Amino acid sequence: MAKVLVNEFFQFGWKKPKRTYAIYGGLIPPALMNYGSEKYIMPGWYKLPKDEHDIKLEDIKFYPYKPKKDNIPNIESDSIYKVTSSKGDKVYEVKMNNSGSLECECVGYGFRRMCRHITEVQSSLKS
Repeated sequence: MAKVLVNEFFQFGWKKPKRTYAIYGGLIPPALMNYGSEKYIMPGWYKLPKDEHDIKLEDIKFYPYKPKKDNIPNIESDSIYKVTSSKGDKVYEVKMNNSGSLECECVGYGFRRMCRHITEVQSSLKS
């Protein structure tokens, strides 16, 4: 979800503060929209104050969302890793899915989308 960040500061002798705007997160670049007599920064529907209607689109900074990079070492997509359960009575298969993340066939992975078996495979491949 995109957020509109407002930075407000005064300099000596100024009667009103100087405001700068930035869009943080999200995938849609900033836009200005007039709705009735009001002006908004989009996305986020941030309503500009009455005295700030002279803002330009170039003055709004944009910091797009960047997904976290997984620290998965070189795992081939067709590799299957077998990991024994904590009790030692079962063997679970850990493999890479179509999106490039690891998945396990254990019950814990079905609930939490993360399990001990995946972390064990990741740690064994890093060293």
